[in-house]
Amino acid sequence: MKYKSRAIALSYIKYEESSIIAKIFTEEKGLQGFIIKGVRDKKSKKNLGLFQALQLSNINATYLAKKSLQHLTDISLLNSQTQEGINIKKNFLSLFIAEVASKILRENEVDKPLFQFLWSLKNTLVSSNEIDPNFPILFMIDLSKYMGFYPLNKEENSVYFNLELGEFTNSTEQLNYYINQENSHYFKALLNNQKITIPYANRNQLLLDLIDYYKLQHHELKNMTSHLIIESLRT
Repeated sequence: MKYKSRAIALSYIKYEESSIIAKIFTEEKGLQGFIIKGVRDKKSKKNLGLFQALQLSNINATYLAKKSLQHLTDISLLNSQTQEGINIKKNFLSLFIAEVASKILRENEVDKPLFQFLWSLKNTLVSSNEIDPNFPILFMIDLSKYMGFYPLNKEENSVYFNLELGEFTNSTEQLNYYINQENSHYFKALLNNQKITIPYANRNQLLLDLIDYYKLQHHELKNMTSHLIIESLRT
């Protein structure tokens, strides 16, 4: 079955001498694996940059249900991304978003609202002149809406966030996993869309807490590495 779709590149690995296997989130067919032959050859008409983390493109492809690796006929990068240029911080954030997405998405599962969220997020990242230091945390919070476990924030005076139940509480008795009082204060402020400056150490711990939160909600983000790079940028 041939189809056209918007697509978001997530990652790729080298395959044989000149090819790659790319993991791409498509709007029409969900997460797909593609084998791209000869793309690492100097004479290739396809640019390897097309498959870097969070690149937005339009593709023509063939889908065969019984195949684990699909065939990509054509791919073209969106013009709106050409203004991005080389920005190390944006590149690291793109890598982080793509790494999280690749771990929570399921192959062949179409999710157009989630696709549009990631598509818009990338465009926002490209067009932003200044990046909020809380961007990775806000991304994880917003993503949880689409995964079905957005944190409950109905208890205004509660001071601890229960990572297992996804809600705030006033007591840590019998809790195995929770965010401490100081970081819960920062976390609640972000949930309430407040502009807040979070110290580096607290921001770093909050991101680790959210990775644990995803794990406790049955979306384990194993072997994450990009968040370490992001948090090394002390801003």
